[in-house]
Amino acid sequence: MPAKLTRALWIVALAALVVVPVVLMASRAGGTSVIGMLSVGLGLLALSLLIVVVVVPSRVRSLTRAFGVEKVLGLHRWLGTLAIVLVGLHLTVAIVGHPQLLNPFGATSAAKAGWTSVAALLLVGLVAVRGRRPGARYEIWARLHVLLAAAALVLAGLHVFWLGNLVTDPVMRVVLSALALALLGVLVHRWVWRPLFSRQGAYVVYGVRRESPTVSTLVLAPVHLRRGGLRFAPGQFVWLRLKRAVVGTEEHPFTIASSARVTGRLELTVRDQGDFSGLLSTLRTGSKVWLDGPHGSFTDEAAPDATGLVLLAGGVGITPMMSMLRTLADRGDTRTHRLVLAERGTEPLFADELTALARRLDLRVTRTEGRRIDAELLAEVLPPEPGALRALDYFVCGSPSVLAGSLAALEQLGVPDARIHTEQFGWSGAIPVAAADDAVPSQRHGSRHGRRSART
Repeated sequence: MPAKLTRALWIVALAALVVVPVVLMASRAGGTSVIGMLSVGLGLLALSLLIVVVVVPSRVRSLTRAFGVEKVLGLHRWLGTLAIVLVGLHLTVAIVGHPQLLNPFGATSAAKAGWTSVAALLLVGLVAVRGRRPGARYEIWARLHVLLAAAALVLAGLHVFWLGNLVTDPVMRVVLSALALALLGVLVHRWVWRPLFSRQGAYVVYGVRRESPTVSTLVLAPVHLRRGGLRFAPGQFVWLRLKRAVVGTEEHPFTIASSARVTGRLELTVRDQGDFSGLLSTLRTGSKVWLDGPHGSFTDEAAPDATGLVLLAGGVGITPMMSMLRTLADRGDTRTHRLVLAERGTEPLFADELTALARRLDLRVTRTEGRRIDAELLAEVLPPEPGALRALDYFVCGSPSVLAGSLAALEQLGVPDARIHTEQFGWSGAIPVAAADDAVPSQRHGSRHGRRSART
């Protein structure tokens, strides 16, 4: 299905989840006071929005592929903030109509559930803000975030159920049941089916190949060979875990480096910069791992009409580029492609293979050798004609500084936003182009179309 159609269908579906319940409620609220209708409407709108907030980041592959990881995470964050605001408005209107709610300890069970849900939701927002601070432990933050969000949603459901004004209406009962089933289906698929029962993501370690003193490539083969392994687009990523369990096991995202044309083997190139990634380089042949994916929209399929690709990579940001180049070579692509590498001088990754790929493809490799990726450097690499410049598609992957410098340079050269696709290492929010003048190329996690991006 074309990406534009998939995006449109998802927009319609998510909008319907939020709007339809409120419209049906309003159409059946005859005889209800204005304050009462406004209170119930705001509460129902917030509840529907919370369901969307939970569904959006639940690794629905068609969603992450259609919009990209950064946009999905950004939508999750923005809608979560809006839901908290709506809950606050709902609470305010409810107190105006029923002042006794100001004393939660003397309130009904429904009111107590509502107050507790509000408290949990506020804690979700607080944890989300603190989790984005430097030095925050991702595993602890993520689990606390999920647990608090689950508590807020369950308590909100109990609040609605115990109030009874919506569940006694036959139409609204069907609507609320449909919302609950949709949410349950997504959560079971995300937290139970994939971690415990999915056979597609079961892989065995075929070998570990050292690319440099600090970078290794994990070579994997599917356990169930007849299924052919994961089908992915070059540039996409997977979540990897070492144990098959619903909770209590750590998992991290890694970009696929191998060719999409090779289905019996999958490669992940990883820098040893943490307990988990360091452990991967020590895995023995025959060890089992489990993958969830593929995810992401940072793929050359986003550029079907380009006359060529310009790949700007920082450090291990070359990983998705290698998948693209290997796939292009296997396809017999005849277009002219350009690869610009901002890397450590002591760590020229894939040097021999890039030389071989340059013989299979019309590939021009430029190593920055300490220079920043700026407009002056790119002017030396890219065609001078404005028309030719705008007919290329640009893929940028690396640290925030690499993205900031590259995006500022492409903007100066007049490259249209629609031609730029980015992936950032380390989710730290939107990248301010205004700060790009002070950025120095460095090194990666993230994904997005159009402007700037990020993944985990």
